Parts: sequence; C-alpha cells; structure tokens
Amino acid sequence: MGPVLTYDYKWLRAVGPGDNTGGHYDVVYMGRGTKNLYTVWTPLGEISYDMGPLVVLAGSHTFEAVKETYGKMDVDRDHVTGSFTNEPMDMVNTYGGQWQTSEFQMGDVIIMGIYTMHGSVKNASNRYRLSTDTRYQLATDPVDERWIGKDPIAHYAWMDGETISMDEARKQWNV
Repeated sequence: MGPVLTYDYKWLRAVGPGDNTGGHYDVVYMGRGTKNLYTVWTPLGEISYDMGPLVVLAGSHTFEAVKETYGKMDVDRDHVTGSFTNEPMDMVNTYGGQWQTSEFQMGDVIIMGIYTMHGSVKNASNRYRLSTDTRYQLATDPVDERWIGKDPIAHYAWMDGETISMDEARKQWNV
C-alpha cells in the first residue's frame, strides 16, 4: 500500500466498424517498470454487443507457458507484432479459460492486471466504439519510462525496421 501513480499518457480507443483488437497482455507494451501495473478500461457511452466490446480471457494470468515467452517480450525492443492472437478460440482450445464480455454503460469499468489476456470483439455496428485505458501503479515501484513525463515517448521503435510476425514468434517459442 502507498501513494499511487498514474501514467501521464492516457489512451483513447476508437474502434471503427469492422475493426477489433487482438488478444494480448499489456506487459508486452508497458512492462519495463513494475509488473504490478493495472489497467482501468472505461467505456465512453453505451457499448452494445454489436459495437465490439472488450473481452477478457478468464484465467489467462495463469498461462505460464505464455507468460514465460510472450509475456517477457517488449514490442519496442524485440520488434514483434503485439497481439498474441486474432483467433480467440485458439487460446481456449490450447490453454483453457473462457472469454467473457458484457454490454457496457457509462460508469462501468474493468480493472485488470498486466497479465490478463484481453482484446475486443469485431465491431459489427456502423458506429465507433469509444473507450479509454488508464494505468495505475504504486508510486514507489519502477515506472516504464515510455509513458511518463511532460511528453512521453510512447512506442518509439515498435514498427520501425523489420518486425517479426506473432505467428513466427509463437513458432520460435513453441506456444
């Protein structure tokens, strides 16, 4: 327990018609500091099933083979595309768990740790799904330098140069 720090960088998500977010752990994008980092996902307005709500893979924080390979990756350092999968049932069939979601209203939030596999369902509506992600940790813990300060550097090398596809990385990791 102690004073809390929030990253200065705040994420606004606008998921358009036909788009979705692949299943991923946040650690691969912001894992240089503490592993006790929490994401607060907040819908901006009502989000119905057809708008592509957030999905969470219950139990995914216990997938040791995934945590020990993919979970140690850094998208900027390793130049690997970030989402672990765009085939959600592949995760369930291989590792277990259950994808869970809901329709969301203003005032709802989801709070998850850095090793919670999550993504979003395809937006089948004709509207944008709007949400925000904010990150919180103890102020005394190490901080990922990409996301703090007056003008955070954010992802500086992720897609620069040659990148490794997640399919190729998963073959190398045997996951």
